[in-house]
Amino acid sequence: MKQSIKKTEILTEKKALLNLLNGYKKTDKLIAEEKKRRLTRLTTEDSQREYDALCRIWEMSSKKEDLERLEKQKIAFLLKRRHLLNKAGEIKKHK
Repeated sequence: MKQSIKKTEILTEKKALLNLLNGYKKTDKLIAEEKKRRLTRLTTEDSQREYDALCRIWEMSSKKEDLERLEKQKIAFLLKRRHLLNKAGEIKKHK
């Protein structure tokens, strides 16, 4: 009896992992498509302004404290994205 439960758990975990990986694959594709659309609409001037703004941000944040703050923001962003993907997976799973 215990082995059949373990097999069921393994199959459930495998299915959840495959769903997660499939979700990442779809998300990556959507992000790439959106990025492509956004970048193809940029004019040369828009592109230069965006590049200059990124350079200014980098120059202003070259201090260690600022880089640590940016790293914390990145981690917070990634955690929030992970939470949203998990939530979307749970909603889809219960449908």
